[in-house]
Parts: sequence; C-alpha cells; structure tokens
Amino acid sequence: MTVPLDQRPHSGPYSGLTVNSLKRFLTTQFQEAGVETPDLDARLLVMAATGLTHTELIISGRDFPPAATFDIIADYANRRLAGEPIDHILGYREFYGRRFKVTKDVLSPRPETELLIEAALENLRGKTGAKILDLGTGSGAIAISILTEENDAQGLAIDMSGAALDIAKENAAQHNVADRLKVLQGSWFEAVTEHFDIILSNPPYITDAAMKHLAPEVTGFDPDIALRGGADGLAAYKEIISNAPQYLKPNGIILLEIGYDQGPSVTDLLERRNFSDITTSQDLSGHDRMIKAAYKA
Repeated sequence: MTVPLDQRPHSGPYSGLTVNSLKRFLTTQFQEAGVETPDLDARLLVMAATGLTHTELIISGRDFPPAATFDIIADYANRRLAGEPIDHILGYREFYGRRFKVTKDVLSPRPETELLIEAALENLRGKTGAKILDLGTGSGAIAISILTEENDAQGLAIDMSGAALDIAKENAAQHNVADRLKVLQGSWFEAVTEHFDIILSNPPYITDAAMKHLAPEVTGFDPDIALRGGADGLAAYKEIISNAPQYLKPNGIILLEIGYDQGPSVTDLLERRNFSDITTSQDLSGHDRMIKAAYKA
C-alpha cells in the first residue's frame, strides 16, 4: 500500500521518494482525482517546490529532496486536489512566451487569446507610434505582450477592478513597458478620451445559463466579472461595438475574442455598426475564437 505523502518521514532516503518518484507520486494522485493534466501539473509543482528548471529536474531526478520540499509539495498537492488551478498555486501563467503574475482578481490568460496578439502585431507591422486600447485588461497580458513586441507603440489598459489594475501594473513593470502603458479604472469606454489604431478585448462572454455548468475550478477561482456575459453572452460586445467607432482612428480595427458559437451574432453586431472587412479566426481546436473588423469613417 502506498504511504500518503503527509505520513512519510521528512528526511532524504527514509522517505523513499527521490525527485522523480515524488513527481510520479503526485501524478498518480492527480490521475486518480481526475485532474485533466496530471503529469504536467505534477511536474510544474515539483519544479516550483524544488526550484529546479525542467532540464535540472531531469538531471537531478534521482536526488532526494530536502525535508522542507515535502511540506511545500504537500501544500501544493492538497490545493490542487481541492480544485485550485495550477496558475493560482504557482502565482503566474505563461503567455506568449512570457510569465505574467495572476491572482484571484484576474482571469489567467489562455493560449487561444494569443490570436489577438498575432493579429494586432500583423496589423501594426510597418507602423510607428501606434496606439492600442485594451478593454477589460485583467492581468494586462494582451497589451503588455503587444508592447513588448512593438517598441514604439503606446497602450491604454482599462478595467473596472482596481485590484486587477494593480496586477497589470506589476506585470507592466516586470516586462519593462510601464512607461508606455497607461492604466485607468472604469467600465469599458467611460474613462477613455483618446483615439486608437487598434481596440482589443477578451470580454466576458459566457451566458448566464452556461455559467451554471462551468467546472468549480473555474467558478471558484476566476473572477465572475471576467466570465459572465449576460443572458445571451453578448452584453459586453454590444457595449464595446456600439461605442468603439468614436475611439478608433481612421481605418482603425477592432479585435475581439469570442465564444465558439458567437461568430454570427458578433458579426451581425459589427455589421449593424457599419464595420467592414469582418473576418473570423479559429483556435487550434477549430472553433471560432477571434473576430477582426475595420472601421472606415
């Protein structure tokens, strides 16, 4: 019978767990609990607890971790088994090749949101002094990722949550773009007075009905305000699309992340507001995930 981690001696070989066997132990626990990515989560938590890189983990896999590591791992494992997302345990999320601080006050940036970054950078190619507006910025990952790639671009990040903006400021400083990213608290455009080449947003788009079926790992840890899109999931899009034209420069564009089934509805909203050149892009799963549109005043 496997001895539970918290019942093992906390001293080197007496525990019977090397770094590698500790990782396997966690993987088994996570598999039995139905964790979606048990091996990855176990590896990330062991790396965080030991301070080892992925390469060092391979090289030092037969070493016995110090006693303090067991206490850290036990805490991490209990939190993960209780449903806490790996991002929140680690305190960061990797996004577009960079590490961003995340907390319960912000939505962790997802890989599919990188579509917005790629589309923005393609549109900014060859432009100088471009200005971008990130609505509902959260951790600031979208705006910061663009500014780190476009050295002369300027950004404005808006969020209703002061706590979220504090995280965005930290991330901007960490990635050396704080002097080019202004952050303001407000609801969508209420604090905006400038005009922009690009307006971007990953707004809340989950319907009230769908919210009831989300995994506890999502509803228990991600901020509700960053998820809930109203009865039809379109509340934020209606607000953004209705007001965006008066804040776009001539020939400016809007980039919006969307739910997998919202392409036709958001396209209709854009067409009603006289946007043109509307295109929909798919994520790696083949689902509609981003809409791009131009506004020619």
